[in-house]
Amino acid sequence: MSVAIDLSGRVALVTGSSRGLGAVTARTLASAGADVAVHYSRHSDEAEQVVSAIQQLGRRAVKVSGDFHSEVSVLDVVATVTSQLGPIDILVNNVGREEQLGPALQLDWAAYQEMLDLNVRAAFLGARTVAPRMRAQKWGRIINVLSMVIHAFPKNMAAYTTAKGALASFTKALAKELGEDNITVNAVSPGWIPVERHGIGTLPGRAATAARTPLGHLGEPEDVANAVAFLASDLARFLTGIEIPVCGGVDLF
Repeated sequence: MSVAIDLSGRVALVTGSSRGLGAVTARTLASAGADVAVHYSRHSDEAEQVVSAIQQLGRRAVKVSGDFHSEVSVLDVVATVTSQLGPIDILVNNVGREEQLGPALQLDWAAYQEMLDLNVRAAFLGARTVAPRMRAQKWGRIINVLSMVIHAFPKNMAAYTTAKGALASFTKALAKELGEDNITVNAVSPGWIPVERHGIGTLPGRAATAARTPLGHLGEPEDVANAVAFLASDLARFLTGIEIPVCGGVDLF
């Protein structure tokens, strides 16, 4: 008997989905049957391309812009999605970057705060905004995108690692609180998955990472997106508070 991921009738919001992992995740959820809101902050044209690709799959899609640092903006995003696609069943908190780099104690607190705001506050605001409707319907999926840095602790990435570690703890705490309403809260932790922003200058690092990966190669964006789709589906209905490392085993052994 074959078992397929079926998200028919579900509405998903993927934050930061105009490009990279978010864009592939949005398209993958649509391939599984979901209608998808493509959130962006700076790349409107690319968001439109993702919307077009989803519509070609026969699913409904809308692009929506918003600043996930701002509670008012998050409320507006959710209201827009709800009015155009319906209530949000699946929230993928993908917004986040590792922009604040440098030795742990040479960074000022503002660098840490920026990473916490972008990676944790954004997920908190998104979850808090969609949770009431999920609770009312007794079904929901919240999926946070972490990073393998929380296992590897690379030098010069302390601010980013701290933020993703906090998001990992938030994932578990929220899973306990929302479980009674049949809402699961889980996470995926991508390893180094090359996307558009990884240029030719990263090739030596990619080769070195692939060489120390037990599976012998780097992953692809679809590997992360497929894990997200699984967690969003009823196949994962009895999983909550977990993290799936999508990394080929690197930094786990």
